Amino acid sequence: MSCGTPCGARCASRCGTDVARAAAFANRAQLNAVDYVEVSDDQLTLFVYFMGAVPAVAGGTSDGLRTANVRITGGDAVTGIAATGLYVLAAGDGAAPGDDSGADPAGTALAVTVDRRGDFSTYTLSLGVPAPDGGWGALPGFNPSFSAACFSFKAACPTGIDCVPACDTPAGAPPDTSIDYLAKDYESFRTLLLDRLATTLPAWRERHAADVGIALVEAMAYAADELSYYQDAVATEAYLRTARRRISVRRHVRLVDYYLHEGLNARAWLTVWTDRDTPPVDAADAYFITGFPDLAAAPGTVLTDDALAQLPAGGYSVFEPADATATGLVFRAAHSEIALDTGGGQECALPRGATHATLVDKALWRQANPESPPPAHWGAPIPGQPLQLAAGDVLIFEEVRGPATGDPADADPRHRQAVRLTAVTPPADDGWLVDVAWAAADALTFALCLSTRTPAPDCTPVEGISVARGNAVLVDHGRTVADPPWDPVPTLLVTGGCSCDGAAVEETRIAAVITPTLARGPLTHSDTVVPGPAANVLVRDPRRALPAVELSFTDPATGAPTLWEPRRTLLDSGPLDRVFVAEIDDGGRACLRFGDGALGQQPAAGLVGTARYRVGNGAAGNVGRDSIAFLVLRNASWSGASVRPRNPLAAAGGTEPEPVAEARLLAPDEFRRRRLRAITAEDYAELAGTQPGLQRAAAQLAWTGSWYEARVGVDPWGSEQPTAQLLADTRAGLAPCRRMGHDLAVAAADYVPVDVELSVCVLPHHVRGDVRARLLRVLGSGDAGNGAPGFFHPDRLTFGGGLYASALVAAAQSVPGVESVVVTRLQRQGKAANHELETGVLAVGPLEIVRLDNSPDFPDHGKLTLTLGGGL
Repeated sequence: MSCGTPCGARCASRCGTDVARAAAFANRAQLNAVDYVEVSDDQLTLFVYFMGAVPAVAGGTSDGLRTANVRITGGDAVTGIAATGLYVLAAGDGAAPGDDSGADPAGTALAVTVDRRGDFSTYTLSLGVPAPDGGWGALPGFNPSFSAACFSFKAACPTGIDCVPACDTPAGAPPDTSIDYLAKDYESFRTLLLDRLATTLPAWRERHAADVGIALVEAMAYAADELSYYQDAVATEAYLRTARRRISVRRHVRLVDYYLHEGLNARAWLTVWTDRDTPPVDAADAYFITGFPDLAAAPGTVLTDDALAQLPAGGYSVFEPADATATGLVFRAAHSEIALDTGGGQECALPRGATHATLVDKALWRQANPESPPPAHWGAPIPGQPLQLAAGDVLIFEEVRGPATGDPADADPRHRQAVRLTAVTPPADDGWLVDVAWAAADALTFALCLSTRTPAPDCTPVEGISVARGNAVLVDHGRTVADPPWDPVPTLLVTGGCSCDGAAVEETRIAAVITPTLARGPLTHSDTVVPGPAANVLVRDPRRALPAVELSFTDPATGAPTLWEPRRTLLDSGPLDRVFVAEIDDGGRACLRFGDGALGQQPAAGLVGTARYRVGNGAAGNVGRDSIAFLVLRNASWSGASVRPRNPLAAAGGTEPEPVAEARLLAPDEFRRRRLRAITAEDYAELAGTQPGLQRAAAQLAWTGSWYEARVGVDPWGSEQPTAQLLADTRAGLAPCRRMGHDLAVAAADYVPVDVELSVCVLPHHVRGDVRARLLRVLGSGDAGNGAPGFFHPDRLTFGGGLYASALVAAAQSVPGVESVVVTRLQRQGKAANHELETGVLAVGPLEIVRLDNSPDFPDHGKLTLTLGGGL
């Protein structure tokens, strides 16, 4: 009886794939192969079983197998086992010598007797032909790859240890496995392949480029070079410091809460002059272009989209209404140029910081004065329809004549500003004056001259120095285009794995992942228009911009489209959200990426996508003032009307995409620059100061006896008293950031009225009254007279700044005619002096702001006393 399970059977169970392949190969190629080896109980006879017939054994002069054709290798303690005899064991024969059990091994076998027993390790029996040089060749009629089998002399012996090691590689000359791991390019891979073939196919020596073998070698070297480059690229793009592709850097920095922005398009305020009221037009059907030499149209001509298509698109810039959903836009002749009322004053102006004005309705004036000629500066014709202004409309104030000469060529182009009206008071019965007001955020940043006198000796009154213009439209850079419909989303067939013989294989159809690329660029990125004052629309952040893409997918079966929205990131999207992101590659092309079913929805198989988007981005849209000159209609045409759009103010806000190097430098520190929690008093002040409408804020942590209270004082722009809404917004903004255990109190700053007295010596030949007037303006709480704020202006003073005697002296000394200044009193109003003159500073607390209005109406708001000597 054999000692346990035959090694061949063991190998069939562990290496069944090799055995089955060997049998199939042997039967197909009509070659024999070794199946497995059994060991007799006395371990001195090996029974070799074959896939085919048992080869004959040589006897006398007959040919056949000899002991020299059998080699036994392997072993740890016992090695060099040799075959001592061979005979064929046929079915039905008796037991082999040494086998006293009388058992008959199944099937035919070749019995090989050995000179001694082996140890517990794995041995290999191989059949072959010994070569004169000591080599080992293939046995004729046998598959060279399956002329050996592994076995163990102690396969099932009760040793208490595992005596069944894994199947070893069949005996034979071990292949040369040396590989040049430094091969990384085409040339080195080609050399490596040729060196390997010189070892495995020494007879093949062809090296001509036209040889099919060389062609295959070069094709494989090229494929290996591409794969090596891909591996290097993947490793390179896996880290922020080494990534080179813009899309890779964009995704890396997003993980540290940093947005690599793709730029921003420019915005501009337009005013449209027309000689008659125009028909209504939707914003989506109109856009504006800059003038260019190839356009031979006269100013005031309304162009059509079809006519403009015949001209080169690169010669002009396109600006479309920022609110593309607006409908029924009408440009009125009465709003083209609106006169400003001077109240009869010959030297009249709207002061810096003004928030209201009085307009003249020319049509109503004509109705009330039919026989009187209109003022010369109104021009012609007089509109037939009255003004139709309402709260929310935008006016653009513009200086059209030089204040010194009255000449239009001397008008200062810097004296132009857009304001959004908050109130419109219609004229009284039989009147023609319209009062308008706007928010403090739109307060005039310059003094707007309305009327003046020419220099002596003429001293001629000049009116119409400045006008107001309506028909204002906010436009931004970018032209709407559309790509042809994409191919339907492909379907992928996913085949499941094999479970067992005869079982059905599961097949699943899923939608392929698509990453379409828009055909044209650069893709416009724009942010949402902020409602409110006109000044707010120019306060923009490119990191909040979204791509201007309208994307829809249509089911061909139903024809029903579904809209998909652009997002900055998919990380905050749900599995059912129809969203996408536009990633700009290094060539400026926009690649659209959709969700994976968990973070955003994936387009279903068979859907057809259609993209409509805008092109035009960055600093190219920052055109100068008076550059936009023509109106273009898409689906209509106007005749008989002269329509002249223009941008009195230069387009602004166009920003180029952020460089990759800059994002790689700034991104790792982004989380340190953005404060999300308030722990110290400085944290509360910093976070409160970001609230719109606040000039600055200060904070203090005060112990209440049980816990701390964060007391935050706010200082609004242009006023000492914040509104209730501003205080509520500041409190709401700080609440999510406050530290646990801290109470929160937000209030107006604590203003400290001060009492100041100065002794001033006036230079000879200067009038003391004039010097006093100039000192009161320079040291006042309003305008200093030169466009700068006064020393005690609310926007100039801050929390905890204190009041220094040296600063007072310096401000007073700057007034012409002042020889010397001495501070004789410096203290809190109504309080006793606390050595302020000796120390040279009046100190205030962290939540206090110095106040000195010097107003007779509010004597408790600070007092300034001036004692002047000398002069005239």
